[in-house]
Amino acid sequence: MPGLRASAPFLSLHPAVVDRRVRDLTLLGLVGGLLPCAIALGIALKVPDPNLFALAGVVAGTLGVVALMLSTRYEATLAILAIYLGTIDGVIKLTTGSQATSSIRDLLIGAITLGALVRLVASRERIRLPPLSGWVIAFVALVVIEAANPELRGIPKLLAGFKQHLEWIPFFFFGYLLMRSKERFRKFFLLLGVIALANGVVSTIQTQLTPSQLASWGPGYAARINGTGSVSGRVYTDSRDKARVRPPGLGSDLGFGGGVGVLALPGILALLAAGGLSRRSPFALLLFVGALVAIVTSLQRTDVLGAVVAVIAFALLSLSVGRKVARPLAALLIVASISMVVISVLSSSAGQGVFSRYASISPDKAASTSYSYRVGDISEIPADINSFPFGAGLATAGAARTFGGVGGAVVDGHVASAESQYNYITLELGLPGLLLWVSLTVALLVLVIRRIRLIPDIELRLSLAGVFAVVIAFTMMGFAGPTMSNLPYGPFFWFAVGIAAYWFGGAQRRNLSGSGGAIRRSAIAGRGQWAQRRDLTANATERRSERWITR
Repeated sequence: MPGLRASAPFLSLHPAVVDRRVRDLTLLGLVGGLLPCAIALGIALKVPDPNLFALAGVVAGTLGVVALMLSTRYEATLAILAIYLGTIDGVIKLTTGSQATSSIRDLLIGAITLGALVRLVASRERIRLPPLSGWVIAFVALVVIEAANPELRGIPKLLAGFKQHLEWIPFFFFGYLLMRSKERFRKFFLLLGVIALANGVVSTIQTQLTPSQLASWGPGYAARINGTGSVSGRVYTDSRDKARVRPPGLGSDLGFGGGVGVLALPGILALLAAGGLSRRSPFALLLFVGALVAIVTSLQRTDVLGAVVAVIAFALLSLSVGRKVARPLAALLIVASISMVVISVLSSSAGQGVFSRYASISPDKAASTSYSYRVGDISEIPADINSFPFGAGLATAGAARTFGGVGGAVVDGHVASAESQYNYITLELGLPGLLLWVSLTVALLVLVIRRIRLIPDIELRLSLAGVFAVVIAFTMMGFAGPTMSNLPYGPFFWFAVGIAAYWFGGAQRRNLSGSGGAIRRSAIAGRGQWAQRRDLTANATERRSERWITR
């Protein structure tokens, strides 16, 4: 019978294999089915008049977390996580007005990480840490040691500080394990572009709203617009003395959409430069316009300057392509043309008042504005170190500042500034943290600049340039605001460190260094340098094993 023939492969298995699979399926059914039901039942018993929609959301969310934990397709689960962080996390937080909703993202990250760790341990293979793990371990150890800081203001501050500094660390391992092919980079850049496009659309809508209209979107939006306690309202007065909002996009605070646009811009340029006039170009151009709109409508001067730095950094890193540099330069010309068109269209449709915040970063003022914007904050760092050489306690600054009581540290009779990444890390982790953070950033950039020219494949080299141009950009943006603990920069930084660990560290680095000399010698003999380098890289990438990832 057809039915028996279809099941023959299963019946031919060894009884021990069949028994193990039955037990696995039973466990999956118990975890995936009974656990959400038990949670829903507990809520129903505790709440006299339960909200059915809330219960359905809890059940669906629990099933989703279980699915993320059990899935071995990490590229899919991380894409879901990226979409949540880039489009949903901030909206939920501002719509509900509850800071507790930020724990959802930690639950999602924890589910993926725990599933990977359990699978790794069960594989019984020898565990080897990726290259550059020493930097990550040192940073984690430094944060943990801060628990003994006498300036710490209680257990709630301790937990908030741990969350603030450590929640993005798993992205280092995600970047190392996943970004191992050109196809992964293409999908990554397209995903960032789509998220930036969505934020650009929403930011454009928000620029047309009055403060009261945006505040009506939810209690969190009202708190951002009107200000709470020591946090100022996210509004400004334009050149026509009209109150306007500073759009959060799909994030939880101002400038989020612009930040995503900065992340996406160099990657989209890499797609355009590598693809030429391929069939992907129209879609890539659409995503580029979306990223540009997200940056411009964020009304955040830091994001605009960061985008400029990212584009320049991408161009400089792409110079190592040599005679193939015509493509990146052509892409940059397209960028400049589209930028002028988009900005002129937005200015005419939305009114000059919307963009009056950008007057101080016009070409004739950008350099002086960039220098004077945070020079006063940076100059406070020696006084901060003198007062708190080992930090003023976790959750003193940054996003966790108001958790567990009002934060802030008093230095020389006034509240110390945490308005730059370098002030922030000094207040949180002291001089050791500042030295570690600066050393890691410098070591990462030096490693990239020295090794990127050894990547034989042109598209891969452009893709890596698209990633690390962003790192250069928000290293500079760190002078204007904290980037380490915030979305979207925090996870991207550690993800980029993981990418560098794979492509520029360990065995891969030795392979590139070793093959570089042989290829150069063969080129002298007239055997086609670029063709051989491309073939070597393609074969090495295909042969590389990722056994436990797909297990």
